[in-house]
Amino acid sequence: MKETIFANFCSMFLGSLLFINPTSIADEIQAAKPADPAVVAPQAAPSAPTPATDEPAKPAPPTDPATATKLSPPHRVHLIVDRKTEVGGNIVYEDENRIVIDRDGKRMEYSKDDIVDAIPLLDVKEPTAAVIYRRDGGSLQVQLVSDDFDAVRYLIGTAPRSMPRSEVYRVGLVRTFDERYAALKKSIAPDDAVRRLAFCDWLVSEKKYALARTELVALVADTKLPEAVTLLDRVEAQLTLINAKSKKKPAKSETDPAPAEAATNTRGLPTRILTADEMNLIRVYELDFNNPPRIVIEPADAKAFLEEFSSSPRIPPDAPSRNALIEGDPMKLVRLAFELKARDFYPKIRVVGEPATLNLFRRNVHDGWLIANCATSHCHGGADAGKFFLFNENHADARVRYTNLLNLLMGSSKELPLIDFADPTRSILIQYALPVDEAATPHPTVNGWRPVFGRKLNQEKLANTLSWIRSMYQPRPVYPIEYQPPDLRPPAPATPADSHGPTR
Repeated sequence: MKETIFANFCSMFLGSLLFINPTSIADEIQAAKPADPAVVAPQAAPSAPTPATDEPAKPAPPTDPATATKLSPPHRVHLIVDRKTEVGGNIVYEDENRIVIDRDGKRMEYSKDDIVDAIPLLDVKEPTAAVIYRRDGGSLQVQLVSDDFDAVRYLIGTAPRSMPRSEVYRVGLVRTFDERYAALKKSIAPDDAVRRLAFCDWLVSEKKYALARTELVALVADTKLPEAVTLLDRVEAQLTLINAKSKKKPAKSETDPAPAEAATNTRGLPTRILTADEMNLIRVYELDFNNPPRIVIEPADAKAFLEEFSSSPRIPPDAPSRNALIEGDPMKLVRLAFELKARDFYPKIRVVGEPATLNLFRRNVHDGWLIANCATSHCHGGADAGKFFLFNENHADARVRYTNLLNLLMGSSKELPLIDFADPTRSILIQYALPVDEAATPHPTVNGWRPVFGRKLNQEKLANTLSWIRSMYQPRPVYPIEYQPPDLRPPAPATPADSHGPTR
């Protein structure tokens, strides 16, 4: 019984920790459904709204000071009334049964029992890191400018963009680890052993072993919970292993997941490359159901996944049908995992081959021209790389290639993205490779730079690079990988250098 409660709490509560969602009246209407980046559309996503009409509007009731919610300034909210009616406005009255919103002087009253969902809108004073959760199940990490009634406005680099409300489900602000840690710790009562255990398990998943040990020691002292004792033993063993390694090698942050698998060099350059597991996770997120590579899922992992989500109507209730899933096409299990947003199961999906889009990157971009033209020791592969670094040692190693891919996807120059998926031709990767007279954003003047392609130069390479960008999964998922691209720019005067520890 305890294991069931613990598993439910982990999946329902901890899964929302990455993003900040403001207090919502939706909690009074139905159980909140934390939006989560997924590769396919969520089953429960509401259909696109139609423009608000003059119905159903009712005169606002007189405000009862004893029961009304006092809101100053008025909270903005988007109400999903039914599959055909959605409307946004400021909450001017709310009690346990009713809600009244105002939009441009027009007041509308609704019974909370009749509302499908109520989505609070965010207020930001300046562009703020956020994730837009789309109604098709995808997500997009952006700099949020405004979360308005009719559209969400944001920046990609410095380029302004907007997305109509009909395509947006909700917006969440990105949390740092410290924010998630503080918020969750504050929300757990000292006598709630199950939630405290789940909290410790989350700390272990974040590789915060010292914090996990502190919390577990207190939990064991208070409750003697067997699961806590077992987890504490695991954490102690992990800390012992880390301490043993630190005596043999230069100290590294305990959150670095790949010290033993890092690329090596003797020039004082970055060494953190992706692990095989992180590389596999990227492959999972970039799978194309129409052209999948070979997938392997261990039967025990498949069985555990089906048992964990056995209450879902998507999971066959009878043993023969489940066995057929386990023994059949693994892509059916992958599709189920995406539909159920079973992100803990994603690492169990072993992608043996390479998804087509990542194969295009290898052949036509990374090995085709990026390493030879941009990753030399005097350019982005050396000490003068600036904020965009490319690993050039062992560049045929898949882990090195995937690390360079992540540096491209996460990188920017002059506040413009290196890869602009909204308009691939404006990608800095493309612009900086064009001749100066052909580029809207020319490459800075540096000794030794030469264009890679253009109207009269290697047009096939240009076409292949654009084809790769367009082939990547859209809308872009957010990889759950702790990685910070290297930044070799010297620290500003009188400013201490960064510790270069991995951050989110």
